[in-house]
Amino acid sequence: MQAKWFFFDPDQALKESAALFLKNWNANATFQIKSSGTTGLPELHVFDKKQLTHSAQASIGAFGLHKDVRALLCLPISSVGGLMLMARSIVGNFELQLQVPSARPLQNLSQQIDFVALVPTQLQQSIEFDLEKLKKIDQILIGGGQINGELLAACQRAQLQVWHSYGMTETLSHVALRKVSPTEEPHFSALPGIQFSSKNDCLVIHYPQLQKEPIVTKDLVELLDPTTFTWLGRADNAINTGGFKVLPEILEQQLQNYIEPAFFITSLPDAKWGQIVTIVIEGNEVPVLPDFQQLGFKLAEIPRKCALVTRFERTETQKIKRKEVLQTLADADWRPL
Repeated sequence: MQAKWFFFDPDQALKESAALFLKNWNANATFQIKSSGTTGLPELHVFDKKQLTHSAQASIGAFGLHKDVRALLCLPISSVGGLMLMARSIVGNFELQLQVPSARPLQNLSQQIDFVALVPTQLQQSIEFDLEKLKKIDQILIGGGQINGELLAACQRAQLQVWHSYGMTETLSHVALRKVSPTEEPHFSALPGIQFSSKNDCLVIHYPQLQKEPIVTKDLVELLDPTTFTWLGRADNAINTGGFKVLPEILEQQLQNYIEPAFFITSLPDAKWGQIVTIVIEGNEVPVLPDFQQLGFKLAEIPRKCALVTRFERTETQKIKRKEVLQTLADADWRPL
């Protein structure tokens, strides 16, 4: 099968990745995608062409994507968002412009785009620097993180056509959508063929066309009916910063031999990144901190602020009561690193 793909960048690695996807697609091969770790440690998931096709058809129907549409792919091809946009373009027979992912995907764009999928950081940067180009896009899909109030208000002031997606690697991209701009719908609504239930207040996804067994998540929700829910928050400690999932426990393991006093990793809301990684340290002075980049930390994983707490509240087994410690902190307690 031919693909209507055009490369905005002359990047060889991007072209090779796209060619490999198309080769596997035409050969009916399987596709391996590593999860972000939202519902636990990152895992490798394997899907076949039939599953990708079904997911693509559901999304195509939801957005009305057709052969005359021109979409922009500015997400990593290795991510479920990037991979599924390529699958949709083939199944829907529409044009796809591919470019190397960046914080400002519209910066050098000259062509009219009808559909684009962005992470919150890309949306924020596009509003700040490339708003007129963003306004011309008919449908903007946001995934990979929550949209904070400031970003949402900016979308609505600009009258942008924005949908917020709910999904994960295990569900091959979104299983529910809500319109957030120019007017906001408070609830996520399921795509056709998908239903929801809850277990311990966490969302359970029933998607028999994709997965035989229900998918139990760690997302706290208010279930309104079998196809509608309100997202309330995360049941675990995962941090989502600019579309990247960061697990505090993993960072703590990497740092435990480099920071002498007791500490833990947490997050703060941030207008640009959604959340930023922060560190809370027991004591009255900030100790000498290691060079995070030398330890192999990615940019999104590096703590941006710290707070000092004289003594951590602990359980009987000496586990730090993170929630209780954080409740004692105020805005003034945080200092930049």
